[in-house]
Amino acid sequence: MPNTLLDLVQRSATWLAERGLDNARREAEWIFAAALGLTRLDLYTRFDMPLDVAETARLRELVQRRGRREPLAYVLGNQEFHGLTLTVSPAVLVPRPETEELVDLVLRALPPGTQLILDVGTGSGAIALALKHARADLEVFARDVSPAALAVAQGNAQRLGLEVAFSQGDLAAGLDGPFAAVVANLPYIAEDERGLCDPELAFEPALALFPGGDGLGPIRALIVDAPRLLAPSAALWLEHGFRQAAAIAAAAPGAGLVATVHRDGAGHERFSELRHA
Repeated sequence: MPNTLLDLVQRSATWLAERGLDNARREAEWIFAAALGLTRLDLYTRFDMPLDVAETARLRELVQRRGRREPLAYVLGNQEFHGLTLTVSPAVLVPRPETEELVDLVLRALPPGTQLILDVGTGSGAIALALKHARADLEVFARDVSPAALAVAQGNAQRLGLEVAFSQGDLAAGLDGPFAAVVANLPYIAEDERGLCDPELAFEPALALFPGGDGLGPIRALIVDAPRLLAPSAALWLEHGFRQAAAIAAAAPGAGLVATVHRDGAGHERFSELRHA
C-alpha cells in the first residue's frame, strides 16, 4: 500500500519532535509543501494523495537533514525576509528577524529622495535588497568578502528584479561615498561565546559568524573607516551582540562619531547608530 501524504507528514513530525524540534509539525508541513509544490492547506485537502517511491525518498532525505539540525532555510532553499523570498545556501547566513528590525530603523531614518546606501557584509543580499525593495529611489551598493556569498546575493537580485551594485572586497575598502547610510551585519560572535551557540550555527559559514577575539574586530575597523564614507548627516548602522553596545559606544569617539543604541523586539541592545559628533 503506498504511503499517503498525511500519514507521512504525521510520521515525520513525530520523528522531528523526538529530535528536539519545538515546531516539529509545522516544520514537517513546510518541508512537504515546498518539496511537493503545494500549500500547507493542500496537505489537508489532499491528505489521501499517494506518494511514489521517489517522492517518499526525497521527502525522507529532507526531513533527515532537518533532524540533523541543518537550518530549515537550507533544507527549503529559501528564507522570507522583509516581504521578500530569498534563496539561501550554506554560503550565506540565514537572515534573521532581528535584521528586519535593522532595516526598519534605517528606513525610518532616511529622508525622501535619491541617496546612496552601502550594505557591508551583504551575505544573501538581505539588507540591500530589502532597502531597495522598500525604496526604489535609493541607489544601493553591497559588499562582501566572499565570492560564494556574492553569487547568492546577485542571484537573488536578478530573480527579484532589484538593481543593486555588488562588489567583492574587505569591508568598505576601495569604495567611496558619501553615503546617506552605511549598514552592516558583520560577524561578531566572540571566541568565548562559541560554546553557547545554537547547534544549527555549525551549518552556517564560520566566516560570517566568528571573527576571533572579542568579536569586534571587523566592527571596529568599519567604525574607523566610517568618517570618510558618511555624508555629514549620515549614519553607520550596526547589528551586534547584545553585550557589545558599550564597547561600540566607547570606540565611536576615536573616529569622531557618537553612538546611539537601539533595542530589538526582545529588549536587547542589538543595534547601534553612529553619527558624526
